[in-house]
Amino acid sequence: MSRKSLAVDENFTICSVPRSCGRQSVKFPFFFENEEQDFRCGYPGFNISCRNNTDPILRLPDGDYIIHDIFYQTQSFHVSKAVPFDCSHSITNISIPQDRLVLPTNQKQVFVLFNCNLTSESTWGLSQYKLNCSGGDESNATLALFDDDPWLNYASENCEKTVVAPVGFHEGEKGGVEEMVNRGFVLNWIASNCSICEGTGGHCGFDYSTYHFKCFCPDRPHAWHCAPVAIGHLRAMLCSLPRKGKVLFWVFKPYSIGGSHMDKV
Repeated sequence: MSRKSLAVDENFTICSVPRSCGRQSVKFPFFFENEEQDFRCGYPGFNISCRNNTDPILRLPDGDYIIHDIFYQTQSFHVSKAVPFDCSHSITNISIPQDRLVLPTNQKQVFVLFNCNLTSESTWGLSQYKLNCSGGDESNATLALFDDDPWLNYASENCEKTVVAPVGFHEGEKGGVEEMVNRGFVLNWIASNCSICEGTGGHCGFDYSTYHFKCFCPDRPHAWHCAPVAIGHLRAMLCSLPRKGKVLFWVFKPYSIGGSHMDKV
């Protein structure tokens, strides 16, 4: 009696390999940009690098960000600027690709204002917002205010440059503005939900030939999830049955939970 064996799908095998950078597990939608075969295991635009084998780095239009934590269940991650805030004018507004990333609405924003003139008596009230960037120079001060501060509009009128930085601020939290900015913030990602695929034993990925999300399963890629299976990760069982001197192959394929049907091959 001859028997035909089923090969495990290549995509499933490649995306089954655990990936990490430092203490952080890396999986869909993220993928390492320097790994030739890794791109299929992620989602377009979520390519990252691993700095010194410790820090996952995501490159956004305004610069590099360190990924500190990835929360796969909530499709969010905690990032901070790779170059810490130090009162330098090189700090820039965050530029988020809105087709794949979203800032949660429950986070505050800090407005950092540069080249502020506090020499007139009417601007003395702004001195409480000064950062220790320009020493005692009141004609070139740097201020920092939260987005809901009533002094914000007046401060903007007396400063030449404004940079907005999101911060993961919580009520009652202590610490200076520089510390809050350097701690970073949370981003939500917009990509196909992976939980259904993973829940059926698959690995999420992307098919660049069709430009669609795929669930890589032991038998082949599927649109969203792997078909239910009775034993392990096998998609089908092949049995050879003699019939009138011929050998017929039957494939048993489950079509619903607890049910199956047979196709002749």
